[in-house]
Amino acid sequence: MNAKEILGMKIIDKDGKEVAKLADIRFNVKTYQVVDLYGSTGNPISKKYYEIDPKSIIAMGEYLLISETLDQLKDNTLTKIPADDETSTINQGLEKTVIDKDGNIAGKVTNIEITKDPLTVTDIIVEKQSFGKSKAKYEINKDDIVTNGDYIILNKTLTQEKIPEEEDKDDETKEDDDKE
Repeated sequence: MNAKEILGMKIIDKDGKEVAKLADIRFNVKTYQVVDLYGSTGNPISKKYYEIDPKSIIAMGEYLLISETLDQLKDNTLTKIPADDETSTINQGLEKTVIDKDGNIAGKVTNIEITKDPLTVTDIIVEKQSFGKSKAKYEINKDDIVTNGDYIILNKTLTQEKIPEEEDKDDETKEDDDKE
């Protein structure tokens, strides 16, 4: 599942009440294990966040079901999502610049893939654009990431490792051009 699909998902407590919407996911930048989820309520001026332990997740489909109640969540109410040097959030990761091992810009993070069991970041989707149009799109495994700080630094050069769907579209276009 990808981050853009699950951010904004409604969070339902064990009493069947809607308690918040999924605002962000925090993960460890060394292990890529999810360490916290954050639900939010309110408007942009008076937004509240609830810190949710990933162990409390009962199910994650169209809704996020948790084993806590709203009263229990209120014990973990925050006014903002805290910063931490050893972790990153999905929202901090999106649009981050990715640099390959040769020091060249590989692109920007456009999405982040997450597995459910265990809840872990597995891949990042990197897109390189030129004049607002996508030039290349890559799926980078977490094992290819050397550093995840202000920039994401990879242990390889991105050249021929485009996402297959993109290559197939390019090949079909070339074949159509060759027929004409």
